[in-house]
Amino acid sequence: MQYPRKMMKTTELVRECGYTYKYLLRMAHIPGQKYARKLPGGKDFYWDTEKFERAQEKLIPR
Repeated sequence: MQYPRKMMKTTELVRECGYTYKYLLRMAHIPGQKYARKLPGGKDFYWDTEKFERAQEKLIPR
């Protein structure tokens, strides 16, 4: 999938890419993941879309 920007907020991924909010929160809370971060004192997750795409490819059974 092509993403509009390298770093995106959760709400942007929902609005622009069609992900569900619930799915993104589950992905963000996987122990040891490196693609979703919160800034100190912030409430929004910021996603590295390249790392997120690679992580999703690993989860898809082939």
